[in-house]
Amino acid sequence: MADSRTPVDGPFRISVERIPAGVTLDLRPFVEAVLVELVTEHADTVADILDEQADARPYDGHRAESLLVERLLAEVSTRLPVYGRQCSALADSIRAAAGLRGAA
Repeated sequence: MADSRTPVDGPFRISVERIPAGVTLDLRPFVEAVLVELVTEHADTVADILDEQADARPYDGHRAESLLVERLLAEVSTRLPVYGRQCSALADSIRAAAGLRGAA
């Protein structure tokens, strides 16, 4: 297992850092995997979204690309897996970084 700042070391590392109002979770490895999937597996849909956004038209309360974004999100995983003991390690790290003691 990694140090207390990186309580989750796989399948995607999660790092925890204290900020004045709480903590930040660094999900860079997961975001990188999502970006690679978007570019390699869903490039056509991304291009369609960009084309829709580039159209000069008055805003009518509905964005034409929003349906494309919804379809893309349905195909790309937005869930970050955390397994076994890493669940407790992540919770402990968040509590420690946030300055909280004991269970919520």
